[in-house]
Amino acid sequence: MIDSISIVIPSYNESQNISEVYRRTVEVIKKIGVKKYELIFVENGSKDNSLELLKKINSENKSVKVISLSRNFGYQSAIAVGLKYSENDYVCVMDGDLQDPPEIISKFVDKIKEGYDVVYGIRSKRKTNFLNKIFYNLFYEIYSKLSEIDVPKKGGDFCLMSKKIVKSLNSLSEKNLFMRGLRSWVGFKQTGVEYERDARYAGKTNFSFFGATALALDGFVSFSLIPLRFILITGTVISFLSFLFFLFSCVLSRLLLISVKNESIISKILFVLSILSL
Repeated sequence: MIDSISIVIPSYNESQNISEVYRRTVEVIKKIGVKKYELIFVENGSKDNSLELLKKINSENKSVKVISLSRNFGYQSAIAVGLKYSENDYVCVMDGDLQDPPEIISKFVDKIKEGYDVVYGIRSKRKTNFLNKIFYNLFYEIYSKLSEIDVPKKGGDFCLMSKKIVKSLNSLSEKNLFMRGLRSWVGFKQTGVEYERDARYAGKTNFSFFGATALALDGFVSFSLIPLRFILITGTVISFLSFLFFLFSCVLSRLLLISVKNESIISKILFVLSILSL
């Protein structure tokens, strides 16, 4: 039985989605029947009126907490902040644009009741454009081959975790955050639930191709030794080639010095012979 739950929702320029996210999430919480809940909106320096809307909701419902950041620190950092401020026994991480349907939280809870410490969403279908689908599929295929840990394919940040998992994540000192990788890395009993990832409820996506690429690079660097091995091998090869070039330069300099000395002796002999011939 889950007595209390915190739901962390990163938000950046989501003014068109906030009210619907709040309504649907509270409805799900009521159906789950928890005794205590908190919605933690991490306001990531939005340029629209998101903060004003969240403050209004907070004034009407004190179970809604608002963390306002000074600027946009990124989606992964917003998750980390929300986890640090969560207080309840179980913590859910969910997108603020309703691509992660709040109704799936009920399925997460069912799995938690079976004894799992982490239940994460597996995107069976993704309502997005063709290029994004190719990029995400390619990322997970490459990542699964290179990573030193087992990160579920098509798994995202949408999940429900026990407090001990959250404490483990909060104790880490990672700077380049890749939360789904860290979540897998800490271990414990984990499972996935398939769901269809919806399109945005409203507004434009705040996650650019470059942002996705940066996140992928963080994942590769944080959980794969291959980049380090590549750098080590490259450095070794360059050092060896530099040493060979140094030896070659020394030998060449010596040969040139000998050649110059020989030319000097020959020119002196020719000068003496020319004087004698006179």
